Amino acid sequence: MSTLLHISDCHLFGDTTRQGYGAINPHLSLKQILIDAFKLCENISAVIVTGDISGDDSLASYQHFTTLMENHVTTPVYVIAGNHDNNPHFDTLSAYHLVAGKPVELGDWQIHGLDTRFDGARGQVDTQELKAIGNQVTENSHRHHLLAMHHHASPSESWMDKHDLSNAGEFLHWVEEGIALAAIIHGHVHSPLRYTLGTNNPVPVMGCPASCWQWEMASEFALSHEQPGYQLIRLHDDGTLTCDIKRIKTI
Repeated sequence: MSTLLHISDCHLFGDTTRQGYGAINPHLSLKQILIDAFKLCENISAVIVTGDISGDDSLASYQHFTTLMENHVTTPVYVIAGNHDNNPHFDTLSAYHLVAGKPVELGDWQIHGLDTRFDGARGQVDTQELKAIGNQVTENSHRHHLLAMHHHASPSESWMDKHDLSNAGEFLHWVEEGIALAAIIHGHVHSPLRYTLGTNNPVPVMGCPASCWQWEMASEFALSHEQPGYQLIRLHDDGTLTCDIKRIKTI
């Protein structure tokens, strides 16, 4: 069994003393998540961050991310881009990038990354990236496959749906064609959504809490009172997985 620490939506600022929504300091909350997660689970195999590393597009925000990972993480770190990472400074994390067609192997599992950056806060899947992932899944049919992306793949029934995938139907069609995914994980909505994508080939999908402030899944913009959080995903050798939501205490 392998254990994956899933973090999302860090929204780090260049100023490490700056607070954001809910008077939460994203630098301190991410630091506390890393400390708590590795204290709670000593056998974490890897860390995956599903986008929105930066909250202000600054070079310093990415430098702070790197420093936090170097100081508090003892396993490999992989990142995919979020809509807030649509800037040249995200490339400074190239050593961490998880890109389509080049999955990470954890035991009997492969972890695939899909870049959904598009226009503003909306996302879009790229057909060439889907093809690259599909080829890897087909060539490694003896393994189990987990797909990581930033945007949610199905309506959340909240105000965040105006920031959805512009071609969600195309992504659904790709899933329904029968690609052998054990699950999909994502960020973006700052909430631990749980749903199934597709009917002919149903795939469980698990959204991740943000490592900073949380959104309320309501029709109008609202903050949730939940604390910053993360997910511990246990990848079992038989192709099943379990996912536990964890939250830090008030910082």
